[in-house]
Amino acid sequence: MLLTIQTPRLTLRPFTEADAARLAYLAGDYDVAKMCGRVPHPYSLAAAHEWIARQGADRARGGDFPFAVTAPIDGLVGCVGVHRAGDTPDGAYEIGYWFGLPYWGLGYASEAARSVMDWARDQLGAKVFLAGHFADNPASGRVLSKLGFKRTGSAELFGLARQATGIGERYVWPEGAAGVKLACEHRPH
Repeated sequence: MLLTIQTPRLTLRPFTEADAARLAYLAGDYDVAKMCGRVPHPYSLAAAHEWIARQGADRARGGDFPFAVTAPIDGLVGCVGVHRAGDTPDGAYEIGYWFGLPYWGLGYASEAARSVMDWARDQLGAKVFLAGHFADNPASGRVLSKLGFKRTGSAELFGLARQATGIGERYVWPEGAAGVKLACEHRPH
């Protein structure tokens, strides 16, 4: 299975132990962590190492496929990935992403997410993608709209960093696949 993706500006690849410190630093920023469902705050170096160590087994089971998003000069700038959305017969995968604060607004999320969707269709046979974001993160909604996702409604999402449940917006791609349920947590992390 191909695990490295090249885009015009980015390289997406599996995380390595060498990424742990940068992962903890970028994802551990509260402004980043609070927009994710499964990123705790504070995010320790030990937690980053544990998450990276689990990825090989998770990938082997066919469930989680996170990619480290790297830029030529900066190295690790974020993460994007897909997660099998339950046992649905339609090949549904939930897509999630986060980027370090210095990399917001540069178009990296759209570029990386589009390439992972292409990868998942080719490598995993994905046919439907689900996504969600907290209502106070409209930038993520704009990314999903650029990718062709259609809003399907709202749901309560729990955020580890927030330690609270908040209103989230749910999306599906392609339009018309709205019968698939969105998991109430953000992936890949």
